[in-house]
Amino acid sequence: VLTGCVLAIGFLFAVAILGLRYWILPNIAEYREDIARIVSETTGRKVEIGYIRANWEGLRPQLVLEQVRVLDAQGRPALEFSRVDNTLSWLSLVTLQLRFHALDVHRPMLEVRRDASGAIFVGGVQLTSDSAFANWLLRQRDVEVIDATVAWTDEQRGAPRLEFKHVDLHLINRGSRHRFGLHAIPPRELAAPIDLRGDLRGDNVEALVDWNGRMYLELGYTDIAAWRQWVTFPVHFPRGQGAVRAWLTYSERNLTGATVDLRLANVQTRLAADLPELDLAELSGRMGWTSSPAGFELVTEKLGLTTTRGLTLHPANLRLNMIAGTNSALARGEFQINALELEPLAA
Repeated sequence: VLTGCVLAIGFLFAVAILGLRYWILPNIAEYREDIARIVSETTGRKVEIGYIRANWEGLRPQLVLEQVRVLDAQGRPALEFSRVDNTLSWLSLVTLQLRFHALDVHRPMLEVRRDASGAIFVGGVQLTSDSAFANWLLRQRDVEVIDATVAWTDEQRGAPRLEFKHVDLHLINRGSRHRFGLHAIPPRELAAPIDLRGDLRGDNVEALVDWNGRMYLELGYTDIAAWRQWVTFPVHFPRGQGAVRAWLTYSERNLTGATVDLRLANVQTRLAADLPELDLAELSGRMGWTSSPAGFELVTEKLGLTTTRGLTLHPANLRLNMIAGTNSALARGEFQINALELEPLAA
């Protein structure tokens, strides 16, 4: 019986390959509307395909779609792609769902908008109300977006339109594990190219608060104060430039760890309403913070600063470890620092 089943499966697989190679793929243009309908039903959005052709990547069929448009709920173009390369996965036959071994999108134009009520729309699709497409995307093995243009419009803040050029995204999905790398070029007067990477675990975009993982952000240079039009800062920040690298860890809905390399210059800020303004000529060093149910730890490495008035806090290595109290033990902690100058710190 087992031998017969194996032979039957092999025979059906061979028939499928021969049918695709000599019957379906050579006449793929005739199935353009059918393919558009299947993709529309899978993603939950109306999809239009201008041109389609086919070839092979090893034993996997590959479809090349051109002039692809995704329409929003009102029938308006929400996403447009000049070309999409799809390498089909044989898992489509097993799962009875459209699956790709690789999905490459070339030079798309993407509009991201937040309306006056705070709802966010990506390509005309509201994130909180329509997750079918995003969840389908997380089930694809390898997704790559090449040379995209992404525009951000914030109607709630009334901020100017912000456009990122030459955006490259690579997304690798393996079950509930999702790894991605994002590279984007913002306007030159705002910042240097942005590098963002992540290794996350989760199953559904509707439950992002339950996702865990790590993220990395690198900004070679940025005019921090210039971002006030689009970002709300927790403190008053009228002036400042700098560079940053950050490693963030999330677990059980909380930020459990952060390590940040900073180099700031010409900074003017006010840390609290009842404090005077702090003018920094320079601040540099590393800061790290980790949290657990038992307590938290704060560390710095070569963290120092110089104010415009000439006060200098020389680079210092600091470690503060606090352990929460329990029914059987008092709260306790440990503080270490290699060099401490009280006068500039008090000032």
